[in-house]
Amino acid sequence: MSNLAEKNVYRWVLLKHIGSPDDFKGIHFDLLLEDKEFCRAWRLSDIPLLDGPYVDSVCIAPHNLYWLDIEEKVVSGNRGVATRINQGIFWESFPPVEGGFINLSLIWDKLEVELVIDENGCRIFKKKQNYFS
Repeated sequence: MSNLAEKNVYRWVLLKHIGSPDDFKGIHFDLLLEDKEFCRAWRLSDIPLLDGPYVDSVCIAPHNLYWLDIEEKVVSGNRGVATRINQGIFWESFPPVEGGFINLSLIWDKLEVELVIDENGCRIFKKKQNYFS
């Protein structure tokens, strides 16, 4: 039996959120990562691009798990509309979050990537291959 078959699968989603009254640009992105009974969440200023620069991120309140399955929904309290624009999986259980900072391997657009959220913001990049001569 392969190691992948023995691992738990966790989900993540990237939502485009428009019309939030506290968003001066009128748009932001919410990155949600499944963590047991809820999703850890970060508000991103833009969509992170593979091997691109950091985008601004802020750790926000945990979200309900049902957001992982939503394609589009009006947010309660007249806080705009959230639309799913990307989703994927990861296998590791959620790492400890210290100050909202994480480093996690996940599947992004069919590629295994590293997701980093730290004091610089949020960034995704290709996993480095180890080659031995």
